[in-house]
Amino acid sequence: MFISVKRHEREKQELIGANNRFTDAVLKHASQGLFLLDSKDNVLLPVSHTLTLQFRRQDFSNLTFEKLLAPLVTAKNLTVVRNHIAALLKGEQQNPDTSNPLSDVPVRLPTPQGSSEAAHYSFDFDPVALPDEPRAWLVRVTDITAQVTAGRELEELRAQVELQGEMLRGVLQMGGARFGAFMQKTDAAMKTIGTVLKKPAREQTAFRHKLEETLNEVDRVRREAAAFKLSGLERTARVFEDALQDLRSRTELSGSDFLPLAVKLDHLYEQFASLKSLTIAAGSAREPEAAANAPPVTETGTQIISAPKFTPDMLEPKTAGRPYRTARAGSLDSTLQALTEHVAQERNKQVVLECSGLETIPPRYQTAIKNIAIQLIRNAVMHGIETPEERAAANKTVRGTLRLDFKSRRETFDLLFEDDGRGLNPDEVRTVAVERGVLSSDAAARLRDREAIKLIFKSRYTTLATSPADVAHGAGMSLVRRYVHDAGGKIALASLPGHETRFKVSFPAATDPDHSSSVDTPSAAEV
Repeated sequence: MFISVKRHEREKQELIGANNRFTDAVLKHASQGLFLLDSKDNVLLPVSHTLTLQFRRQDFSNLTFEKLLAPLVTAKNLTVVRNHIAALLKGEQQNPDTSNPLSDVPVRLPTPQGSSEAAHYSFDFDPVALPDEPRAWLVRVTDITAQVTAGRELEELRAQVELQGEMLRGVLQMGGARFGAFMQKTDAAMKTIGTVLKKPAREQTAFRHKLEETLNEVDRVRREAAAFKLSGLERTARVFEDALQDLRSRTELSGSDFLPLAVKLDHLYEQFASLKSLTIAAGSAREPEAAANAPPVTETGTQIISAPKFTPDMLEPKTAGRPYRTARAGSLDSTLQALTEHVAQERNKQVVLECSGLETIPPRYQTAIKNIAIQLIRNAVMHGIETPEERAAANKTVRGTLRLDFKSRRETFDLLFEDDGRGLNPDEVRTVAVERGVLSSDAAARLRDREAIKLIFKSRYTTLATSPADVAHGAGMSLVRRYVHDAGGKIALASLPGHETRFKVSFPAATDPDHSSSVDTPSAAEV
């Protein structure tokens, strides 16, 4: 049987049409981002619908793989991308025992509000045969943000469980009284470290003295933690100690050399705060036992002990008139309350933090909100809340109050934070901004009050003196703004001089929210 030319052409077109329909269906419904990459690093069209959603763009023409990722990744990660693609294009064989360097690429994706949000993508390259192409690859892009977030949460949970186990082993081996004494000594050492690092110094002798004092306290914490086999606290203290030893080996020291120590101190305190919250919760969870209920003694003389009991008195002295507040061990509430107390003690202030709704924070926002809350609390205690003497003179209670609330709205998640401190004076904010070189005096004078108070979010704005321990905290509000924008949110503030300062952070509850509300009060300023 002979097939006519027309029939052959018709069948050929039908086959091409079927292939095109199949390709269109795959590109439209594939759950992964898909595209072809040629031997010159060019992205070939068409691409899958999922890819347009992942990269939030419609036009992929005239793009190389490097240009596609360049606006979304850090310079360090872009170098990794560039090296991997270069090896791929050269045809270098990949070692099967070597992990894919692009299996987890952190990216920053633009949002409709003009900010960005974080995500994690995995890129896989499969060789394919294309007409007139010596080499080509099918690139599969998978959004692994949820897995990365879950992995981090699992790691935090693992660390928490490890810390609980270490604490119980230490108490059972050393005894409750000795463990309570260890907690008191470590708490005192933490306060001493903070006090020492805040001491002003200009001469080499003063720098050396600060260094040795800090090193002695950190070494004491590390040795005590090692004795109780608290490996997490010991490791963190050792990292801090190594940084101090590095400074010790330098021939000359300056104030800027001490700045990175603020981060090391934060990490050390976070470890201790977690341990402290667990210890307090372990005590508050048990009912007081009568003294007559002494543990029985076996025939061999071995005393049978029950689980150790802790009380707040074992950990720190009571403050007259101040109720002791606890939160669920390991919760964000307990961490932030411990931070509030720590910063307040450093500043000789009395401050209480009231939290609500933090247990309902969605996983995608937990890290951002924790970072935001830490900076807001520090800023409020250091700048907003007055000293007890100042508050008494202003007819306020000597103890300042911070409130942190998380609420789920229909279209947004809202984080509300307020303090009953001195508030923001627009004129003072203008003056400090001019002194710090944030803007000129003429530009400052032209700003309305609601615009002037927004200057606290500028990276160079700080009212702190240039002592090594405080400079790192001076960038707190610019960090808040960055955390908020990176998470795709908006922040607004309102302040009544002499009375209060309020912040409202709104995060999108939907994928692409059209709007986000601001603080509903006069003189509120959205950033």
